[in-house]
Amino acid sequence: MTVRHSAGVGAALSAATVLTLSGCAFNGVNSLPLPGTVGHGPGATVYHVEIANVGTLESNSPVMMNDVVVGSVGAMTLRDQHADVEVRLQSGANVPANVVATVGQTSLLGSQHLALDPPPGQPPAGHIAPGSTIALNQSSTYPSTEQTLSSLSAVVNGGGLGQVGDIVHNFNAALSGRQDAIRDLITRLDKFVGVLDRQRGDLIASIDALNRLAGTFSGQHEVITETLRTLPSALDVLLAEKPRIITALDKLRAFSNTATTLINDTQADLVKNLQNLQPTVRALADAGPGIIDGLMYATVFPYGQNVIDRGLKGDYMNLFAVADLTVPRLKRGLFLGTRWGADGAVLAPAPGDPGYEWYYTNNPLGAPLAVPPEGTEFVPPPPPAGPPVILPGGPVPSAAAPPSTTPLGAPPPNGMPAPSASVPTEPPNEDLPLPSANDGGR
Repeated sequence: MTVRHSAGVGAALSAATVLTLSGCAFNGVNSLPLPGTVGHGPGATVYHVEIANVGTLESNSPVMMNDVVVGSVGAMTLRDQHADVEVRLQSGANVPANVVATVGQTSLLGSQHLALDPPPGQPPAGHIAPGSTIALNQSSTYPSTEQTLSSLSAVVNGGGLGQVGDIVHNFNAALSGRQDAIRDLITRLDKFVGVLDRQRGDLIASIDALNRLAGTFSGQHEVITETLRTLPSALDVLLAEKPRIITALDKLRAFSNTATTLINDTQADLVKNLQNLQPTVRALADAGPGIIDGLMYATVFPYGQNVIDRGLKGDYMNLFAVADLTVPRLKRGLFLGTRWGADGAVLAPAPGDPGYEWYYTNNPLGAPLAVPPEGTEFVPPPPPAGPPVILPGGPVPSAAAPPSTTPLGAPPPNGMPAPSASVPTEPPNEDLPLPSANDGGR
């Protein structure tokens, strides 16, 4: 009975196994999670990675982050001409948002793994949620051992690797006996590179300036084109004037030689004159503000800037003046006292000259009421040398009788009343002779 019971249990297990295998597909041992693989415990997370070429990557291959195994590869399926790889990570493993999935080779025997690391030189940034898919543009595959050996074989056999020996031989022959020169060249080259490194900012600024200049030229493209189009005609004109230009340059050479000789001969005198001129130039520099004020006043003469600012209410004003620039008047006025002045003309005393105090009226307001000195005679002015001056719109002067020389104190002829003693009649000061010291001041 016991043997018969055991045979029945074995038959039942065999039948269950056959039924199970016939109802489900079996893809080998790697299709089942192997004991000891990472990423199958409680709290494990699942991600999907799209890879263009998985190479020899198999299920249960390790998944690494920073060269540490944190999970394993699950099922792999084909989707849209690329592989969709399921990745299972252990609890606490966070995939950064800037992750790059790379299929790499663990050993030379062909074992491969899947690395989930940020790009080289960048720190991890953020993380992606479990169940997310790493896109195809974030994955790559390292060359396998077979691809590396195949490429090396192409280089060795048909890539010109055999010519490396000839290159080394020729290079050795070129350097033989010139070791010191080569060392000196390397030293100078090191100094040159150091200078370039210290001038890096200036070089960058120069390149930026050239870039701006190129941009300016690009903006003036039409102008440059027109200039290049008209330049040949200008060159033709210069060619036609070539003899004259050569003659002018030759004359300029002669002038330069003469000027050089003159400067060499008069150098000492020129330096001395400049040294003597230095006080004058310094005085002009010291008087600079006054010169500026004078120039400002000269532009508004004779009114002055205050009159222009306060008296003029418009944009301009008119000034009408009559200037007597005849020779006799200039002799009696502007040229008086010089060799061009009138002969025998009396000079009015200047401030500080003897008689200046009594020659001019000290009290102009009381002059009309003052009684002239006794016996003062009227001295007529000299007759004008030319025709009388007629103002525009003014009356035509008539011929005047010769002035009387009767003393001011004498009675007038024919019983006419005497002139008022309070209104003295006297000529201008420049035509009045100087009184003697006994006359007293006016």
